[in-house]
Amino acid sequence: MYIRGKMKIWNIPYGKKFVVCLTHDVDEIKKTYQYITYSLRSIQNRNFNILKNQYISFLEKLKGKEPYWTFEEIMDLERRLGVRSTFFFLNESAKVKIFDRSTWRHYGRRYDITDKKVAEMIRTLHSEGWEIGLHGSFYSYKNIKLLKKEKEMLEKVLGAEVKGIRQHSLNLEIPQTWQIHEKLGFEYDSTLGFNDRVGFRWGICYPFHPVDGEGRPLKLLEIPLAIEDIALFRYDNPWAVCMKMIEEVERKGGVLTVLWHHSVFNELEFPGWAEIYEKLIKVCKEKGAWITTAGEIAKWWKMQEGNK
Repeated sequence: MYIRGKMKIWNIPYGKKFVVCLTHDVDEIKKTYQYITYSLRSIQNRNFNILKNQYISFLEKLKGKEPYWTFEEIMDLERRLGVRSTFFFLNESAKVKIFDRSTWRHYGRRYDITDKKVAEMIRTLHSEGWEIGLHGSFYSYKNIKLLKKEKEMLEKVLGAEVKGIRQHSLNLEIPQTWQIHEKLGFEYDSTLGFNDRVGFRWGICYPFHPVDGEGRPLKLLEIPLAIEDIALFRYDNPWAVCMKMIEEVERKGGVLTVLWHHSVFNELEFPGWAEIYEKLIKVCKEKGAWITTAGEIAKWWKMQEGNK
């Protein structure tokens, strides 16, 4: 296994019992092909309520309300709860083939991070305490030149160094992807996880340093992903699954990394998803968790290593 043993002492700051890492992958900012695929799926499943909501969503889009532009809603929610999160922004360049449905998603995700509205939102998030990370494009996990270009472009927009990354679709070639991330100067990665189920992919809820193929520990810190929204809401009782994960990490004094895509804070099309995100934060606060960004966790973890 490409892992260096976890630290013997994990001093969680502020006297907290465990850690919750809040993250959002910004896969797309405009709804496009999903009007077709979601509608077809709802007809196939005979779920006409979803079909009706797709129609309402489309009408709202025609009136100028973009269903996937939910940044203000997330910021308002997290301000109210007194927390901050990490936003991983994507710069997709994968080719789209009109007769290959599997490539359609690349079209929807090819937004321009240098666009004035997008760039201003990135800088606003950063200036108000949210962290900006890179969401590596679909093939960047094995292409250092492509990923370098994406990192430099995001840093130019942000006006600051980008220290964290999560690969799109959780694409990960072990240990090559981690080696690429280290060479490009990323301090941490948060790709290791599942996108088809909830759980700990390597049975670990602590950050760790991966090792390369020769057993050399990397400077790069991996912050494993535990809960992805899309996987979570495939379960019959998503909240019960959340509570099980929370209690497990609380017992271990570890890190619960959660991913809620920014687009699902659209109540019309994803009813209850934002509500469970809010409930998760509230319950973890009551249980004494340190709730923060991936960058702050990486900073604290490395500081503890330096003090050993």
